[in-house]
Amino acid sequence: MGLLQKPYLLNKVTLYFFDLVVTIKSDSIEFIDLFTKMYSRFLKNEFPSLPASQIEFSLITHPDNIFGKPVLMCNDEIWPLNDPKLLDGFAYECILMSIITRIKSHFLIHAGVVSFDNHGVLIVADGGYGKTTLVLTLLKRGFKFLSDEMAALGRHDHLVYPFPRSLRVRKDTLSLVGFPDNTIGGEEWLDKLLLDIDQILPGSSGTKVPVEYIFFLQNEKGITKNNEQDLTILVDKMNDEVLRLIENIAGVRNMYVDVNGSFPALILRADKANKILSKIETICAMHKILVLDVLKGTEGHASFNGNARLLPIPVSQAALALLGNYQGSYKSKILLDEFKGSSIRLFMELSNIIAKARCYHLTAGRLQDMADIVCAEVCT
Repeated sequence: MGLLQKPYLLNKVTLYFFDLVVTIKSDSIEFIDLFTKMYSRFLKNEFPSLPASQIEFSLITHPDNIFGKPVLMCNDEIWPLNDPKLLDGFAYECILMSIITRIKSHFLIHAGVVSFDNHGVLIVADGGYGKTTLVLTLLKRGFKFLSDEMAALGRHDHLVYPFPRSLRVRKDTLSLVGFPDNTIGGEEWLDKLLLDIDQILPGSSGTKVPVEYIFFLQNEKGITKNNEQDLTILVDKMNDEVLRLIENIAGVRNMYVDVNGSFPALILRADKANKILSKIETICAMHKILVLDVLKGTEGHASFNGNARLLPIPVSQAALALLGNYQGSYKSKILLDEFKGSSIRLFMELSNIIAKARCYHLTAGRLQDMADIVCAEVCT
């Protein structure tokens, strides 16, 4: 690996993700600038008292190396990248997921997080349900911003912490919520605007708070309790051998490959979607196939039609649903090293963290109606 690094990696950034110190090196100042912009609020070590581990990533974008093509070094593995279009998107996702799996001080849940008067509020949903749009709408109503992508649940104090990545939003999302002028000066990346929260609403950043409310967004048809779900898996390539292996996974149905886009898309219906997705990712990794993106469900983005409705659920049900949105997944160092692979132990600790929270299913409907419902529960 040293032969690859010495002549090339002149640009670097060091970021501090709770108990993990991350160094990224590259010959591309553009990529370093991109990651720095996305996570500018992690340039300072806010947790110096936590015992920290370290990890280093390297990206060589110039093909003048021993592989003759761009190379990403990640997780102690070397990934030659055949398509230059993959560089920014795949390198970003690979580095981010590697960071997430190594953080041990906090549970990271795929959710938006806001707060109001020291009440922490989690908005949990897959892509396409309007999570970010609802978060922005609540900010307009006086809530504070902690994150639109990750709920960082402190294991030592049971508080939810900010995970303030720059937001990636569609231009029409800002105008829908009422921020039409904030598109000016926003950098565009992968078809979305990249904006720090202070570019959208200055002074709206929040601090750590207790977890007191959890809202799980669902569509009109209701949720499947994570047992059955449509998956669209975008890959850089596909072959018949890998397709056969995936088809033979128990619980995979109605699978086909859509080749009409820029990259092949594997589309299927899955029982226990998260477990099957983990198996598919393992198969792809073994055959050097890059998983570029995963979309759960069938809708591309929220329509905000229909009637918003609220249904209380018990904490035990909420904890199980959060487990399905746990970002460490089967690669988590907490799960593998500390809990020895026991998801029961993970579930029990997660249940303890949210034990005092009020939990709900929120059926997605008209945007302002959804915000009204959240405000009625949290602000009174």
